[in-house]
Amino acid sequence: MARHNLSKLGSLDFTRAEGEPSPMPSRWCAALLTLAGVFGGARDAVGQAAVASDLWQVAAGTLVVPPALADDGSAALWTPAVVIAPGGRQARFGVEAVHSPSDVGISGGIASFGIRLGGLGTLNAVYGRLGVDGLVRTETSPEGIGDIPVYAEVVSLGFARVVAPGLVAGAAVRSVAGQLDVSSRSQLGVDFGARYTLARVTLGFATRFLDPTFRQAEEAASYSLAGAYRTAASPMWGTVVSLALRYGATWTHGEGVQHLLSGGVQLGEGSELDVGAARETQAGMAVWRSRLGLAVGVGRYRVYLGRDGGVNDFGATYRFGLTAGMR
Repeated sequence: MARHNLSKLGSLDFTRAEGEPSPMPSRWCAALLTLAGVFGGARDAVGQAAVASDLWQVAAGTLVVPPALADDGSAALWTPAVVIAPGGRQARFGVEAVHSPSDVGISGGIASFGIRLGGLGTLNAVYGRLGVDGLVRTETSPEGIGDIPVYAEVVSLGFARVVAPGLVAGAAVRSVAGQLDVSSRSQLGVDFGARYTLARVTLGFATRFLDPTFRQAEEAASYSLAGAYRTAASPMWGTVVSLALRYGATWTHGEGVQHLLSGGVQLGEGSELDVGAARETQAGMAVWRSRLGLAVGVGRYRVYLGRDGGVNDFGATYRFGLTAGMR
């Protein structure tokens, strides 16, 4: 894997293994630069956003379904409004791996567990961690003199239930933490989500990493709105087939609104193929990213893949997951 170089905190300079300098390609680099410059060497300052929390935008980029309508293994991380339907499984476990190319160096994983508490609702627990590999400290030469830790971590506990016919609401308490070299911070998040289904139309709303005090830690928060339409299932190819069309908008502090449009075809109960495109604004310019999702369901298991094509198909990020239902 290519080794990266950090000449000093607050100035990120990535190099290839041969020593040829190259600019860091991903949007999150700018966020880390800002965090490093603002936070300096202070630790755990109250009211400030968790260091490196922007890394979670890399994982969110692999979602082909808008965050407010997420329904795979890590869904409870993106929206608290996640329930296990009565009459089915009593619990659900999901594990995911997130991986980007060595030029970007971001990797990590997400684990989630949900259990249905009878008629009360569903309790959801999530743990996730993303980190940057291959960052080394240098002085006057490209030779590394030590590794530089960069990671973002979240622990979440939430509860959701059906509050009215077709309406699911949920809330979650999250501990968000991160570290960039010697700078580390954590913050509390209290998130809310809701989704409403009427016939074949579903609407959703969710927050992520919302600071209940609305102080400086609010910089890590994002807000999502989404809508989806699914056709009635029709017999085809020896199974039943339905089509879906979705649109989602996500707003993050200090950035423009990201738009996601995707569509998919579902085969049977658990297999689905989705494609889409996301439009976001960077430095006043519109950037398009391709999205791909593939899921295969077999019995109580569901295996899925999510792909963010990156900017101009550079720096694609992948998310591999497995969900298992338990009685």
